[in-house]
Amino acid sequence: MPQLSRDRIVTTARDLADRDGLDSVTLRRLATELGVHVTSLYNHVATLDDIVDGIVELLFSEADIPESPRNWEEWVRGFVAAVGAVAVAHPGAFAALERRPVQGERALLSAEVALAAFARAGLSPAAAYGAIKATTYVALAIGVERALGARGAGAETAIDPLSAHRFPHVLALQDVDDPREAWAFSVETLVAGLHTQVRRARRR
Repeated sequence: MPQLSRDRIVTTARDLADRDGLDSVTLRRLATELGVHVTSLYNHVATLDDIVDGIVELLFSEADIPESPRNWEEWVRGFVAAVGAVAVAHPGAFAALERRPVQGERALLSAEVALAAFARAGLSPAAAYGAIKATTYVALAIGVERALGARGAGAETAIDPLSAHRFPHVLALQDVDDPREAWAFSVETLVAGLHTQVRRARRR
């Protein structure tokens, strides 16, 4: 049996989350999966939150996030795509990104690269931070839907019973069934809004 380590614990936690959901990741369950006594885990991790932080760091280490984008727009599009790919690859563990802040140099390097790209475009540090947060919100929202789809847990709002008289526009959406169109619309709207912010910053 491989020697117990933080990396092994975190990797096992990620795999367990992908298989049974993040809520299944407990210290006792991990100890059982690893074939050790639960107290042995404390030699390598402090708390369950420490393990979830490790999952976040691991997911970012696997993400193909742009490290040297030509401009901020390339970073935005690449970041959203990378987060979405992680959601598909690790649909259960992806929930860790919703519960804990990003950890590790890999994630912070992405932030550093993005801040630099927005700074070159003329945004202030505060505005650049806001741009990164807005991008993260879109990426996570799309990621959640992609993760649900990857797990076969995607659900649709039931609109068939609705009255055509009261809900004509909602019912007109019955033929709109490709979520990729909405994801692309969200990204294009984000990019357009950021272009507006950049233009305003340059006029000041």
